[in-house]
Amino acid sequence: MKKILFYTTFLTQGGGIEVVTVRYINKFIENGYKVDLYIDYDMGEENIREKEIDKRVKITYLKSEKISKLIYKLRTLGKEKKIYNIFLYILILVSDFIVWKKEIKKIERENYDATISFFQFLPSYITKVKGPKHMIFLHGSVKQYFEGIRKYFKNSFFNKINRFNYICTVSEEMRVQLKEIFPNLTNKQVTIYNPIDFEIIETKACEKEDLTSDEEKLLNSSYICSVGRLDEGQKDFNTLINAYANLKNENKIDEKLILVGDGPDREKLESLVKKLNLENEIIFLGKKSNPYVWMKNSKAFILSSKYEGLPTVLIEALILDVPSISSNCLTGPVEIFENGKYGELFNIGKIKELKEKILIILNKIEKTKTKDYIEKKFGSGFETLEKVLESGDKR
Repeated sequence: MKKILFYTTFLTQGGGIEVVTVRYINKFIENGYKVDLYIDYDMGEENIREKEIDKRVKITYLKSEKISKLIYKLRTLGKEKKIYNIFLYILILVSDFIVWKKEIKKIERENYDATISFFQFLPSYITKVKGPKHMIFLHGSVKQYFEGIRKYFKNSFFNKINRFNYICTVSEEMRVQLKEIFPNLTNKQVTIYNPIDFEIIETKACEKEDLTSDEEKLLNSSYICSVGRLDEGQKDFNTLINAYANLKNENKIDEKLILVGDGPDREKLESLVKKLNLENEIIFLGKKSNPYVWMKNSKAFILSSKYEGLPTVLIEALILDVPSISSNCLTGPVEIFENGKYGELFNIGKIKELKEKILIILNKIEKTKTKDYIEKKFGSGFETLEKVLESGDKR
């Protein structure tokens, strides 16, 4: 029996990374593997993904709940006042060093066949563990990440990821970027699309039992929607909200805008909606364990991100045959839509362009069927990862 250690950041509601981690773990358990899970941050009562993981998986939180929440608070404060980032980085570096000093030997005693780090910004101490094959997944555009001041840290990032035996990119576009930016990588790079659980997505999309009467009424109304973490550094809901405001004012559309998700910029976005006088038209639903029912019943799904890796939520919308719109951000949307064949693309931050794309979708008489295409193109993620794990080659 092969033994695998997964390592990721959170088990909160989160976004694509958390969803994909849980899918991989449960599938490996189902296929007879022994799986353990290391989580970097313990967010206490917010660790709601924990209940979705097979009970046979041993879960270890590396940082205490107190330290984890302090780091999260400093990260939020650092967006407003950069001085807090100094304390943030010091705390992360010190806590990582202390934690991993004792964990390396402990992991070595477990005799894992492989470790899989599920985010590129996790510390690379795990590569000091002797014995297993070390793999890391990149879940965001490498090119975008090194814009601005971060370009001075390229060598540090290169040295970190080059310690892993395999670098797994979640889109082909990202793999090409990686090779262009770091042509001297000595390890293996492979594109592995995120695993998709078609049956669960389609089943949950039809479940309405947990809805309140008000939610059920809203679900039966006419609306467009977006799902994601309310974090303007990446998701750019500001552009979507302003495009929608223009549609209401200039085109007098009847559809509401429903936003599913939570995050550090929720208050700012709610203030913007209030300023636009659209509190009754733009609905913040907060975190939902089942976003699929909202996606399935929407007239259009919109992703307005500044950058992505391979946006799982966009793939899920297409599984449900929901007409979809996305920014042409790096990386993923162009690859998923096949350059506009299976969805509408707009330039990042362009409010007028997004507005026009929404109108195109709302005025379309026939919907494009997209589920079969998604199943064919993105349905083999788990099998690809399993082949890499089963290969005896470390480099």
